[in-house]
Amino acid sequence: MKAKKVIIIGAGIVGYSTAYFLNKSGCEVTILEQTDGNNNCSYGNAGYVSPSHLVPLASPGIISQGLKWMLNKRSPFYIKPKLDLDLIRWVRLFHKASTDKRVKEAIPVLYDLTVKSQKLYEEILETERIEAGYNKSGLLMVCQTAQALHHEEEMVKIAESYGLEASTLTREETEKLDPNVQYNMAGSVFFGCDSWMTPNVFMAKFRELLIERGVDIQYHSTLTDFKIENGKVKAAKTKVAELIADEFIITAGAWSPLLMKRLGIFMPLQGGKGYSFMMENLPSNPKLPSILVEARIATTPMLHGLRVAGTMELAGINHTINQPRIDGIIKSLKVAMPSLADYDFSSIRPWAGLRPCTPDGLPYIGRVSSLSNLQVGTGHAMLGWTLGPITGKMLAEEVLGEKASVKSELLKVERYN
Repeated sequence: MKAKKVIIIGAGIVGYSTAYFLNKSGCEVTILEQTDGNNNCSYGNAGYVSPSHLVPLASPGIISQGLKWMLNKRSPFYIKPKLDLDLIRWVRLFHKASTDKRVKEAIPVLYDLTVKSQKLYEEILETERIEAGYNKSGLLMVCQTAQALHHEEEMVKIAESYGLEASTLTREETEKLDPNVQYNMAGSVFFGCDSWMTPNVFMAKFRELLIERGVDIQYHSTLTDFKIENGKVKAAKTKVAELIADEFIITAGAWSPLLMKRLGIFMPLQGGKGYSFMMENLPSNPKLPSILVEARIATTPMLHGLRVAGTMELAGINHTINQPRIDGIIKSLKVAMPSLADYDFSSIRPWAGLRPCTPDGLPYIGRVSSLSNLQVGTGHAMLGWTLGPITGKMLAEEVLGEKASVKSELLKVERYN
């Protein structure tokens, strides 16, 4: 059988993972990327691979909490006030999806995706001998208040019902588990099932591997249009070429709905801007990553220091650094981790990335019904890094005609049409 030609649009972890599995199966793969490929969400994220994250972003209570936060420029969640019909529709759909029924339907799907993706990461790291600081020692959810701790204990019950390692810890037990850091806390929840790594290191080595094996990655290559013939995508047009292929896959993150609009397909998705920065030369790094629950801030001990990441800002497609958001992260960090109060934050270099967020908190993965050779893999929100390999595997399986690793109507690309 003649090897299939596949064009992937987007060079993040989903695009790279899709290319990896297709290349292993003998496909001829080209990746188109509009940037230099070094600054997307796959590089500056918290690096978590988290089976514990079973509850989608759209969940009961998030709307009322969001309304309290949304007009505060320093809060964990912020919506920039503007008249935008796509944003208004997204918020309405988000509200509709934030129900107990919807969450219960989503949890088993997220369990399958996260657990299988973690295994795929481990297989890739071992098989390809990639060293990126992978560590499977667990994750702490650090709570300053008893109320927050009680809420996280509900997550423990859910995790345990799926056989995942999870437990509630006192302040003393938390400090014993990680003596390198002192938290301002009532207690914590420990998810021993979670792992982490340094994502930018993994991405650089993964890219080298793909190029060595013949994947053609074309950076600074902006897609301008598609050529459609007889219900199929015939070619992808850039400013300098018209690229013909058998299969086309959009893995362009927050830019994906803009490409879908050109095809006349409605796919609600908002870019949720998040920020991160590295803290270097600390006396000692924490042993474990942590999520500071009330502030929605993630901290991760990486190969080159401590990465701090957080906030969700809906402000359109841009990478502008909103300094009050950074100030809010620093203020919350000092309160939650008092030992960092004297750190010189003037030396940090803030980074911003756009998490692609669907209204119901589940990604879009699979074929488009109106175009038989087009697939989409995006909308992972805060789970983009966690779910990269399984999404790539599923997209590759569809191209190759193999049985899907995970199959669910809740992941359909056109579920809002």
